[in-house]
Amino acid sequence: MAETERGCPLAEGVRFRLLGPMTARTADGAALALGPNQQRALLAVLLLRAGRPVPVPELCDALWGERPPARAVGTVRTYASRLRALFEPDRPARAPARILVFASGGYALRLSRPAVDIDEFERGLTEAARLRTAGAVRQAYRTRERALALWAGCPLAGLPGPHAEARRDRLTGLWLTAREAHFHDALELGLDRETPAVPALRAFAAEHPLREGAQELLMRALHRAGRTGEALAVYEATRETLALELGATPGPGLTALHRTLRSRSRSRPTPRPLAGPCAERGAAGPFVGRDAESDLVLGVLAGAPEAVPVAVLTGMPGIGKTALAAHVAERARGLFPDGVLRAGLGAGAAAPLGRLVRALGAPEAAVPEGTEARAALYRSLLAGRRVLLLLDGALDTAGLLPLLPGTPGCAALVTSASRGLVVPGARPVEVPELDDGAALELLGAVAGARRARQDPAGLRELAGLCAGLPLALHLAGRRLRLEPGLSAAELASPAGTGPLARLRADGRAVEDGFRRRAQGLSPGALRALRATATAPDRFGPAEVAALLAAGEPEAAGAIEELVDSGLLAPGVSGRYRCHPLVRAFARHRLGPA
Repeated sequence: MAETERGCPLAEGVRFRLLGPMTARTADGAALALGPNQQRALLAVLLLRAGRPVPVPELCDALWGERPPARAVGTVRTYASRLRALFEPDRPARAPARILVFASGGYALRLSRPAVDIDEFERGLTEAARLRTAGAVRQAYRTRERALALWAGCPLAGLPGPHAEARRDRLTGLWLTAREAHFHDALELGLDRETPAVPALRAFAAEHPLREGAQELLMRALHRAGRTGEALAVYEATRETLALELGATPGPGLTALHRTLRSRSRSRPTPRPLAGPCAERGAAGPFVGRDAESDLVLGVLAGAPEAVPVAVLTGMPGIGKTALAAHVAERARGLFPDGVLRAGLGAGAAAPLGRLVRALGAPEAAVPEGTEARAALYRSLLAGRRVLLLLDGALDTAGLLPLLPGTPGCAALVTSASRGLVVPGARPVEVPELDDGAALELLGAVAGARRARQDPAGLRELAGLCAGLPLALHLAGRRLRLEPGLSAAELASPAGTGPLARLRADGRAVEDGFRRRAQGLSPGALRALRATATAPDRFGPAEVAALLAAGEPEAAGAIEELVDSGLLAPGVSGRYRCHPLVRAFARHRLGPA
């Protein structure tokens, strides 16, 4: 029903709603036109004083605070006159007002039995608290539920002035506390087993991340639902949020619950740490940058509890896929209370499956031969557990699929050299080069604080030549740390084959990864890789076809193979780019196309 200009003599039984946009309806349901927001704000002040006079100066403070306009008193009188006309439209011009009266230097609103939702809300919460104290939990739950049903959004929405703002803050605090008490009663009554309490509580906790009471309730609900790993992850997320936003730590209630849940999760049989080398070892040393990628992957792993999330990290050789995976796995430990297992992959799944089932507690005599039998045992050992599998260096889909968990609550984090790896339902994540700031930070951390202080310009030049490749930055830093007489300028010198040949330390070299990838290329793709050494940056199939004296379809197929191998990066609009160190490798190690 649209708002009308209808008045209501004596305003008998008018119902006001302030828990949301302010509205008013007569006893027979007609909507009243309450006027502009500032006039409504004045009405709200009078209405909430329950018939007591409010002095005019106080009304001015309520509407404008410390900076009232020059005509503030006149504006208040104008609003009062309009509201009188609304409530008593038939009052003769000089007859005294009976509803909005002037008394004791101010105005008082004297309605006959008005219904104000704020009053009903507060009475309901008070009664629910009384019932709760008396031990009548179910009656308290129902009473509070009726009170919460009155809430229609932000109280006094859109109304200006300090009075409305203060009321909003107070009512919102009451509502938040009542919601927490309502969820608490639902858990105590066991109603979370009959109704979707966890999703509703999760949404409430997400909207109010700084309310420790909400986070504690969510942790309890998740634990009761058998999702202790998620409950522990809620604590970790809350701890980080409190530190970031408030510089505070969790309070004693949240901390005690976290300690209890951790002790209970540790009492279950847990997998032994998995031994055995990884297919591609990450560079030891500091981990910098990657905040966006880390958050993205962690979000994938914390997906729907009824699913088995899988994230696949791909990228060029030396880009730090394994280091990122290990970093995310460490962050995700709270999600997986039964452990994080890591297996280096290779040709075939049988060997890594054997290591995994042993890590999951199977005695040596019980480990069967053959991929299918080991996969069946592997899945049975994962049943009922929450385990994160870090599967490092997947070569192909056939070798990976038997290693993926099939139990909801588990997840897999896969690294692969190939962008062409197809994993049904997985989220692919391309690991990019580090930005300039993170690259310089990594190089300085590995080279040492003294180098960073003594030669910042040289380190900056060397970091630029490494072009954001973490392995190159790590090896360059190691050379500088191990050889005090070697300068950053010498390491970055273009003499000879350039820095590519000098980016080696601890038995590793940047070009080793490039060489392994190149060895797996077809002759056509290898020729195309050689051609990229002289191709302009951001090239396409036409430029490669011209360099190879071949047709564009052949060039496009070779480019696709190079992209899948990680030696070529796709750009935008069908263009491609070659990392400077891959270009140097193609020019100095592969010879002419």
